[in-house]
Amino acid sequence: MTPTRIAIRRPVTTLMVSISLMLLGVAALRLLPLEFFPDVDFPGMMVHIPYQGSSPEEVERLITRPVEDVLATMGGIQTMNSSSGQNESRIFMFFGWDADMAARGVEARDKIDGIRNQLPDDLERVFVRKFTSADEPILGLRIGSERDLSNAYELLDRNVRRRLERLEGVASVSLDGVQQREVRILLHADRVAAHQIDLTDLRLRLRQANFSVSGGYITDHAAGQRIRVHPIGEFRSLDEIRRLPVNARDRRVSQS
Repeated sequence: MTPTRIAIRRPVTTLMVSISLMLLGVAALRLLPLEFFPDVDFPGMMVHIPYQGSSPEEVERLITRPVEDVLATMGGIQTMNSSSGQNESRIFMFFGWDADMAARGVEARDKIDGIRNQLPDDLERVFVRKFTSADEPILGLRIGSERDLSNAYELLDRNVRRRLERLEGVASVSLDGVQQREVRILLHADRVAAHQIDLTDLRLRLRQANFSVSGGYITDHAAGQRIRVHPIGEFRSLDEIRRLPVNARDRRVSQS
């Protein structure tokens, strides 16, 4: 007996079943949780390793290749590709949709930590980022002005970004389109060759002469005080950079 004949012969039963299904659908519709921006975890991961003052060749040889070799031992990787550029290395990995990306992120960090002795000593940080829709910005604001804002990073950071971060529910605020002020040292190739200046040594001298680190604490038991030591050796003016020696012959930055 076909379902059609059953429905015709038992109209009351058919009507009751139809009403029950309709009520069940209405109840499910009202109880079904909805999200305006649901979290979607993409089975991909990026390892970003910044290394300032380096060339793409140095980044590939010192960072990208060792990190690629150790990350390749992770299971479940479907594809992996990398890019070595000036001052940074980026490695992209893609897994299957059933992969636990939280566990993969922890595993990737452990793998990289295991070869830190093979990476440059002055490498500062390694970023492991997972692709998820929760990282996308929810609100974007565009600021326009009659004045030039290309050099107004400190102004926008103080009056816009920091105030927005104080609002309830705001996780983070980033500024795009403006950059922090920085000092660029441009070298003349002929003078560098004439004075036999080692660029690697010059970069090391600049790094050692411009630092801000935490030196720990000093405890004065007699006075019952604990003093934090924070040595600061940052450049405070352009003249200090110009007077910095670049070699043993007392050659200065401004003379090279």
